[in-house]
Order: sequence, then C-alpha cells, then structure tokens
Amino acid sequence: MLPSNLFSSTLQFCPISSVRSSHDGYASGVFPVCDFRPNCTGISHWQQSPKGSVQLRQQWIPLAGIRAAGNSLWLAVESIESPGNLGTIIRTAEAAGVSGIFVLDSESDSYDPAAVRASMGSLFSQKLTRCPPGDFTHWAKSCGVAVVGSSPARLLDYQALRYRWPAALLIGSEKRGLFEHLAETADFTVRIPMSGGCESINDSVAAGVLLFEMSSQRQAPDPQ
Repeated sequence: MLPSNLFSSTLQFCPISSVRSSHDGYASGVFPVCDFRPNCTGISHWQQSPKGSVQLRQQWIPLAGIRAAGNSLWLAVESIESPGNLGTIIRTAEAAGVSGIFVLDSESDSYDPAAVRASMGSLFSQKLTRCPPGDFTHWAKSCGVAVVGSSPARLLDYQALRYRWPAALLIGSEKRGLFEHLAETADFTVRIPMSGGCESINDSVAAGVLLFEMSSQRQAPDPQ
C-alpha cells in the first residue's frame, strides 16, 4: 500500500494500442501503448471506464519517505530535454537495479506520453521523487550517499573509479551537461572515453554505460 499523500494526475491507457494524456496538452494525440503490471509500485489506482480505457495516476513519493540501503544505487536526472530519452533512462535504470529516481527540475516530464511509451512499463515499477537539487543534495549527505557526476572534461575514467555505496548517479542535459551548481555537489566526477570526433553521447546511452558499470561493482548484500 502506498502512502496516501502522494501527488497525482491522470493518464489513460487504452487497450486498442493507444495512450492519451489528460493533463499535458496531448489530449488530441494518440501514441502506442506500453505494457504495465497491475501490481507495480507506481500505480495506486486504476479504473476501467465505459470505453475500455484504464486510468492510471502518476505518483511522486515524498523525499521524506526515501531511505537508502547500504548497497543501493540511485539515479538523479536534470533537464532531460527528450521525453523519449527520459523514458529509456527509466527503463535502463530498472534493468540496472536502481532503487529510485530523483527528478530535479520541472521540465523533465516522466509522464509525457513519449516517456511512458519508451519506459516500456518500467515507469510504474520505479520509485519517483521530484525535488529541487538542494533537497536532493541534503538527502544524499544525510543518508551517506556518494554522488557521482559525469563530464567529458574530467580525467577520471568511469571504469577506474571504485564506487562507494550507497551511490547516486547524476545525469544532466545532453546539450549542456550538468548545471554547475549541481556538478559541484558531486563527490566524484567521471568521464566516458570516446573515440573519433565525438564530444558527447546521447544522455540515455551515457546513463546506461555508467549505471551498468556501477551495478557491476555493487557490493553483495550483507548476509542476514
């Protein structure tokens, strides 16, 4: 059972391969439906309408309710311009074993229809928290979470770092990277070496590379 004080708005999932948003200006748009699981943590309520659509309420878990286990892996995103990329990041985060995702700005819309579609259902099994960067930084420090940023300008190879746990990865804009005020809060900043003339890679690709490296280094849970 989820807490009763979660924020919510409504999406409609239609069985005839379409998904429609009732809150973000896409009311006239039709998008392919993604798979979802009725027992996912992201769904607190669903209702069958006379037309056969299922209404799902988007959920934001209050920051005060988030606790970091000793070997947990977290993700924080800021200014992800492409909803499709954001949905792919959410899907990748689930595959890498991320415990929850922090959305640190108002522009990154994880419930945009394109993000919902790209997440392929992972959106509804993730803990999602929206909060300002300062609140995230305070949470990380108070919970002993090591914050890891990435920048092509840094010297530390992402595979050379021995990650400390619990840990949170920061992913920023594909165009600008992390804003300076957020980059400065990182305990470690790594780079992904690139060949040829590439100066950067897609933010969802970068998230996947870094998350799976961090996941591979994660310590096994302590025996009970």
